[in-house]
Amino acid sequence: MPLTHTVINKLQPSSTSIDTKRPDKHSDGNGLQLWVRYTGVKSWISAYRWQGKQQTLTIGTYPVMSLQNARQRNIEIKRLIADGVNPKDHKKEQQASQDGLNIFDNIAQSWYSERKTHLADSTFSRNYSAYMRDVKPSIGQKNISDITAPDVLAIGKAIESRGANEMARRTIREVGQIFKHAIRNGLATHNPATDLAEAIKPHKTVNHSRITSQQLPKLLKDINAYGGDVLVKLGLWFMCYTFVRTNEIRFMEWQDVDFKRGLWTIPAIKMKAGRLHIVPLAPQAIAILEQIKELGFSDKYVFFNTSTRKPYSQGAFINALWNMDYKGKMTGHGFRGLASTTLHEQEYMHEAIELQLAHDRENKISAAYNGAQHLKYRTKMMNEWANFIDDAYAGKIDNVIHGNFKQSAQKLG
Repeated sequence: MPLTHTVINKLQPSSTSIDTKRPDKHSDGNGLQLWVRYTGVKSWISAYRWQGKQQTLTIGTYPVMSLQNARQRNIEIKRLIADGVNPKDHKKEQQASQDGLNIFDNIAQSWYSERKTHLADSTFSRNYSAYMRDVKPSIGQKNISDITAPDVLAIGKAIESRGANEMARRTIREVGQIFKHAIRNGLATHNPATDLAEAIKPHKTVNHSRITSQQLPKLLKDINAYGGDVLVKLGLWFMCYTFVRTNEIRFMEWQDVDFKRGLWTIPAIKMKAGRLHIVPLAPQAIAILEQIKELGFSDKYVFFNTSTRKPYSQGAFINALWNMDYKGKMTGHGFRGLASTTLHEQEYMHEAIELQLAHDRENKISAAYNGAQHLKYRTKMMNEWANFIDDAYAGKIDNVIHGNFKQSAQKLG
């Protein structure tokens, strides 16, 4: 017979319950039971079958939970079962939600704490920085059960749009690992990141147009004779001396330049590889910056377009090269390729060249990377490179970088 408040109030632990420490079970029907424990505590229990096994779930205590509320909660449990949801899992998720445990960032921080002990400091720093920059702002404050595959894919696509395809794939896989961590701890039931990395197109090697070292003297003379925007002209010279990416020049800020030490520190958030990068500045590069600073166009950006009131577009530099009749012959990226080829031909240390180019490659070089690595070697290498540029402009193409620098500079690394 169904229970009533009168019956429930009269119920007391039986002598058997007191002796055995096992509760007396009283049924209300439809799987709802009231267990009277030997201590006198009366607990509401919902009994049900899940995947062929008998299960019970404590849903409250009497009189805190009334008979009417217990019956309503029992009906809700039966609905969950009909929808294919295990009531115990649902209760755990609700509890986690109340405690903030299933907020994605909380789960991610827990996972990163575990991972930190198993990874090299440089690898952990790279991965964690990418999470803080690209993942947390997007889904960090979401309930993990509310995050969908499109949410995760959107993160990857945003990274891909920066040209960092491999980083996009790595980030999606990392989100997937966080979901697996949540599943192991009962905070999630599925992984929306599964197989999403395949949606990111593999990075295609692009052969950027560039001149040869023999054609460099003419290009430098053409740049010097360029009659267009003075800052674009100076920017092209600056690229010659530093061979950084066009985007890195476009968003260069005065606060990142140390004139006294001759260093330009590019924050990780501005780098394609997502790592802080230090660029040694030769005296020629410093002289260009001092010339720009005297113009006083901006207190923030170095290459600031006074017409648009924002940094120059990427097209500003490529259009200048086209106007000098280098369309299909030279690009902003071409300065990087030219420097890499020339420095390798002069037998500079490969690792130092790759570090200076800030290449994001999955090898021992990038894995061990830190911004100041081989800085003394790279500083002298960049000074030698700047002198080579000056010699090329002066027509002294045979007076290339001295080959014996390799041996002496390696001692400095």
